[in-house]
Amino acid sequence: MEFLSAYNGVLIRYGLYLLIFWPTVGYYVYKKSKEQGLSRPQVRGVVLGFLGIPGLLIHLWYAQSQN
Repeated sequence: MEFLSAYNGVLIRYGLYLLIFWPTVGYYVYKKSKEQGLSRPQVRGVVLGFLGIPGLLIHLWYAQSQN
């Protein structure tokens, strides 16, 4: 189990980050993409959700540039 504590627990921190932000951001991006009629809302939700906060910022920038 030393690999979990390697690099001061980076793997655990990143895993928790994904666990919290991937579903939250992914669902938000999916919902808003569907409302705005953007193409492939499910793929957008998964990919941008995986990126977390940066993915949310990318989505907001893209949605803003469409208007």
